[in-house]
Amino acid sequence: MDTELLKTFLEVSRTRHFGRAAEALYLTQSAVSFRIRQLENQLGVNLFTRHRNNIRLTTAGEKLLPYAETLMNTWQAARKEVAHTSRHNEFSIGASASLWECMLNAWLGRLYQLQEPQSGLQFEARIAQRQSLVKQLHERQLDLLITTEAPKMDEFSSQLLGHFTLALYCSSPARKKSELNYLRLEWGPDFQQHETGLIAADEVPVLTTSSAETRPTAA
Repeated sequence: MDTELLKTFLEVSRTRHFGRAAEALYLTQSAVSFRIRQLENQLGVNLFTRHRNNIRLTTAGEKLLPYAETLMNTWQAARKEVAHTSRHNEFSIGASASLWECMLNAWLGRLYQLQEPQSGLQFEARIAQRQSLVKQLHERQLDLLITTEAPKMDEFSSQLLGHFTLALYCSSPARKKSELNYLRLEWGPDFQQHETGLIAADEVPVLTTSSAETRPTAA
């Protein structure tokens, strides 16, 4: 089966509009319609009901949808895996924006400086949410994930790289804790567990952020 037909089917099912699907796929609307007809002819069923601009999946289309998504994800993973056999010198590293900010950017800079131009080794640094990176790792689209929470999957091997020291800091040590505004770092459940030992449950943060680079200044 032509993966382009499945790709077109998924885009039409997402947008529920042939024109918008054509724009997203950089195709003409007639080309999108032709691909859908091809897929319907191959399967021997109608996948969409069309009434003016109202496009809906048929029962057959609803049944095909999860299989089409799985097939496309598998195809993308296969392409990535095959590409790795011919470009084995590529290595992708993923982490959340907060980890890149507070510790990994400096490490990546040192890695860049130590790299020999003739080595042919290429690094790719990816910034995304943890859930997205775990999915990429599971689909073999990411080589290394650096995270504060180890994925709970048996097929992954993990190694401890270091420790964080969590503490409360303020720029005015002479003031009482109750007089200070609380800035909270949102770094996931592991950090929240430790936070409960430092902050009262009724303590309301003035600002919540996932960025390690936030530096509030007095007005």
